[in-house]
Amino acid sequence: MKRLLADLHIHTALSPCAAKDMTPPALVQAAVRKGLAMIGICDHNSARNAAAVQEAAGKDLAVLAGIEITTAEEAHVLGLFPDA
Repeated sequence: MKRLLADLHIHTALSPCAAKDMTPPALVQAAVRKGLAMIGICDHNSARNAAAVQEAAGKDLAVLAGIEITTAEEAHVLGLFPDA
């Protein structure tokens, strides 16, 4: 089995806990610099920025669209959408 480095829980500037400089190009540059092959974009209760990160990544990085959902119990659940 081939191993790859991935971070499947990354926020963009759309999440309230993220820095304003966490733009799609900046996230892609940081991931490539760290040697990641795949990232998952999981903003809080929104998937609006996933397509922009996918576009910024081009062929350099695999990007999964996702969302971080807050439950009624204040638990956080990640949903990843490999075909989005």
